[in-house]
Amino acid sequence: MKNRNFFLLVTVAAATLASCNNHASYTIDGTVSDSTLNGNTVYLTDMASNTVLDSAVIADNKFQFTGKADTTFIATLQSRPYRMHLIVENGNISVEMGESDKLSGTPLNDEMSTFMSAIDSLNNLFIAKQQEIVAKGLSGEEAAAAWNEVQAGLMGEANKVRSKYFDRNNNNAVGAWILANWGLAPEQLDSVINLSGDVLKANPLVKEMLKQLEMLKKTAVGQMFTDFTVEQPDGTKVSLSDYVGKGRYVLVDFWASWCGPCRREIPNIKELYDKYHDKGLDVLGVAVWDKPEDTQKAIEEMQVVWPQIINAQHIPTDLYGIQGIPHIILFAPDGTIAARDLREEAMKEKVTEVMTAKK
Repeated sequence: MKNRNFFLLVTVAAATLASCNNHASYTIDGTVSDSTLNGNTVYLTDMASNTVLDSAVIADNKFQFTGKADTTFIATLQSRPYRMHLIVENGNISVEMGESDKLSGTPLNDEMSTFMSAIDSLNNLFIAKQQEIVAKGLSGEEAAAAWNEVQAGLMGEANKVRSKYFDRNNNNAVGAWILANWGLAPEQLDSVINLSGDVLKANPLVKEMLKQLEMLKKTAVGQMFTDFTVEQPDGTKVSLSDYVGKGRYVLVDFWASWCGPCRREIPNIKELYDKYHDKGLDVLGVAVWDKPEDTQKAIEEMQVVWPQIINAQHIPTDLYGIQGIPHIILFAPDGTIAARDLREEAMKEKVTEVMTAKK
């Protein structure tokens, strides 16, 4: 009888444990080092979809989130001016948000914390080396040479750290985070993802990167332009094909009025337009991620004279795999892509090269 009762107790305990596992949840216990944040709201956001999942008010330098993660995902915690990332997985997660972020409690967050500490150490070394160069009082040319040497060495070390941690996390959310922030060239990204596991490939961040990679392949140098059509504020529709593939070189500037670097490129583009427009170069502005009225105001303020496609939003940037602006693409007379991601002197040199060769 005793043995039977013991077996029954074990069975009930196992069932209870299984039930608890089926309803596993996460708890994020947070602290802030900055007491001025008390009373402020901290937001938990899914990084892949940029969707706010939850919010909490900071009290006594603490906040907490609870929930259930059906799948592990990368999230952002933010309460201005502070922002940090973590892996949301079921378990007890501890975070400290402030000038120095801390993360621990679950296997993936412990691993992410170790990786970020290694990267932070390199960043601190980067700053120290920069200060050393400044303190030496070198000439401009000498300082640039010293800086390039330091930068090359530290970039190599950073890539070693990323490779090391990615190799041991190539099928989880930590690997997805590393990949999303690595800055690999498209061909490198392609080969790395091909060696990854199915869990990593299914991560929303990586799926978005794969989508962008496919768009970059379709719109690489040498490929024919991908057309798009945008409805203008006055109700008319305009397409890229209205300008590209018409027998002239076309420099297309994807920009926005709020983007400082975009506005700083306008004088460079104007210089090329004035110099080569009569010799076969057209310029087209494509305003993305911007309000039409703000775009129009900026056009007037900067006295932009070349045609514009306004209110394009994400249509062209999704098609061309563009993640940051300004992004300037040079299209050849037949509509193929002659060069992309042009800026400043590199843009001037490329346009001068093709227009000179055109003679």
